[in-house]
Amino acid sequence: MSRILHLLVLALLVSTSVTSWAQNFIRGLVRLDNGQAADHVIVRLRSDKIAFQGETQTDTQGKFVFDGLYPSTYHLTIEGQGFRPYSSDIDISMSKMSYEQITLQLDKEPEARAVPAEGPAGPLNARIAQIPPAARKEFDAGRRRMKVQDDVGSAQHFQKAIALFPQYAEAYQLLGVVHLESGNLGEAEPELQKAAEIEPHMSTAQFALGICRNLMAKYAEAEAALLRGLALDPESPGGHYELAKTYWALGRWQDAAPHVQKAVTLKPDVAPPHVLLGNIALRKRDPQQALKEYHEYLRLDPHGDMALSTQRMVDKIEQALKQPQPKVSN
Repeated sequence: MSRILHLLVLALLVSTSVTSWAQNFIRGLVRLDNGQAADHVIVRLRSDKIAFQGETQTDTQGKFVFDGLYPSTYHLTIEGQGFRPYSSDIDISMSKMSYEQITLQLDKEPEARAVPAEGPAGPLNARIAQIPPAARKEFDAGRRRMKVQDDVGSAQHFQKAIALFPQYAEAYQLLGVVHLESGNLGEAEPELQKAAEIEPHMSTAQFALGICRNLMAKYAEAEAALLRGLALDPESPGGHYELAKTYWALGRWQDAAPHVQKAVTLKPDVAPPHVLLGNIALRKRDPQQALKEYHEYLRLDPHGDMALSTQRMVDKIEQALKQPQPKVSN
């Protein structure tokens, strides 16, 4: 076996975590209390515990994302003209993720609040406006139980929310995520599929469905879901990384390369994609670049799930590179 081929085989031993993109994030949907999307609103996030401060802006559908966060407690604030200031504390030190549904209270006269939603987000806003208060209460209770990792309790609340409002896509999504985190993939997939069917514009449901199908080795179906998610949210580093892993699993490393590179470009401080970049570098017969990527992973996450296998890979590559090169006879 040649040295390069030997390294290619070793690369297959460095596994990538399928669900790592879904960890350590806060995502949300912001709406006004008349049902309209709160688009282009500044959302600020800070954590005094880890000296973190950041901000982002909601998109035209009122969605926002903070990816690649360190597990901690965060303080989220939204301020602007026309609505009352909003703030909340979000703890992802255990759950590592949070999906926030935020309703901003308008400061306008009641007559102004009756303006119907228009544009592409209209159907989404109309559906949200129809959610009964009792269903919202169950949904919020489910999120609270989810944050303390009470899978059974959170699932029960989400199921009650769905019973009260069968079009509650967000409840289907989080119910699917609960099953996904519990390893109940057969139960997670139909819930996530239902969320995506009810609300086709919800990129997070497509991404979660892609993760689920990757774990089930349904790679072609995972690819379809992830591509739909990226069409909705083309700047999602997690979406690109997950799709790259789909292509890697299918043996299509050339297709994986641009997506994992995009993920790193968008979030260079997230460690796991560097392992996949290292594996791809070995496919390209570039062990030096592979070493660079593996070292970057170890620098960013020295105690991560892949740290031990990555360090072993580094040691084997460095040992192989030290061996004398065979002479080529004329």
